[in-house]
Amino acid sequence: MTETPNSILASAKAVGLIRTALVLLLAVIFCIPSCLGSDAQSGDVQLKELPLPVPATAVPEQGQSPLRIPRPQESQSSQNTEPPQRLPLQGGVKYDGPIETPRLALPGRASMAPPKMYRGWLEQTHPAFSLQTSAMEEDRLVVISDKYDQAERTLESLNLNYKIMSKKAFDSYDLSAAQVVIIDCGPNNLSWNAGIKIRDFVIRGGYLLTTDWMIDRLDQHVFPGFICWNGATNRVRMYEASLVGKHPALFRHAVTNGAWKMDIHCHLIRVLNKEKVQVLVASRELAAEDPDGLGALAVVFPFGRGYVMHMMAHFDRGQSSKNYSLDDASPAIGISLRQAVAINFVVAGLSGTKL
Repeated sequence: MTETPNSILASAKAVGLIRTALVLLLAVIFCIPSCLGSDAQSGDVQLKELPLPVPATAVPEQGQSPLRIPRPQESQSSQNTEPPQRLPLQGGVKYDGPIETPRLALPGRASMAPPKMYRGWLEQTHPAFSLQTSAMEEDRLVVISDKYDQAERTLESLNLNYKIMSKKAFDSYDLSAAQVVIIDCGPNNLSWNAGIKIRDFVIRGGYLLTTDWMIDRLDQHVFPGFICWNGATNRVRMYEASLVGKHPALFRHAVTNGAWKMDIHCHLIRVLNKEKVQVLVASRELAAEDPDGLGALAVVFPFGRGYVMHMMAHFDRGQSSKNYSLDDASPAIGISLRQAVAINFVVAGLSGTKL
């Protein structure tokens, strides 16, 4: 049968539709797995990059305090890369070492250091110890007074309880409850029996602090072979001073460089036992006047189970000081270097800290 033009056209259209349908079907068959695989991989990447859930208290950004929201005006200062200056006596800081200070010109006039300055230094440097001072028995800290040094004035500024007596009255005093003994500089001598009592006190574990003239009136006789007076005296009243080496207990919240006030005719220290005697503070200016060239201002040495610390100069403010004036106060700590080292020694003795 012969096909008409209309039937041929209809057949061609049908074949074209079938071909198009087949192409679409094949495209769908090959496309669906590929699309599904792509979605799965994309989904895995998104899950790995999702941040962890943020807790109720948001984690602060780096450099931002979690306890305080910076104010707008602080944004500029926060970009300053210079380290902040270390300020003394600021809320609750515990000082475990000395404060680095440069060598400065000696002070031209005295500074004011009222009792609250001393007490503030003690509370900042020895916070746990300072909480117990009001309940401390006075016989744990004994002061043997004399004419030229009044250690009791410094102790009162620190609000420490103490027992005070003259060198003559000390002959009959019982030291069994004492942990620290301070002997003031002065012209009066202790008796031989008193010297033996002091020696036994240190052997049993006591801490002895002596000042100035007591080096030849006591130390070199009761503790022979450690230190002695070399026969020379100082020429001026004020010297630059520097810590020597390191000492964890005695250098706490002291300054590495400062001034050191003395009266005229202080007795210079000669070190006899260089192995056991540690020089704590020295002065280059004093070394130029020292026949030994040492310039030692403060030393410490062990004896028995205890320790002896001796320093040139006094524990008090100085004879020429009036009211609360302090000629050699260090601006970094408010009190003087010599007093800081001596107070640390007293606290170590009352706390049972080994040196």
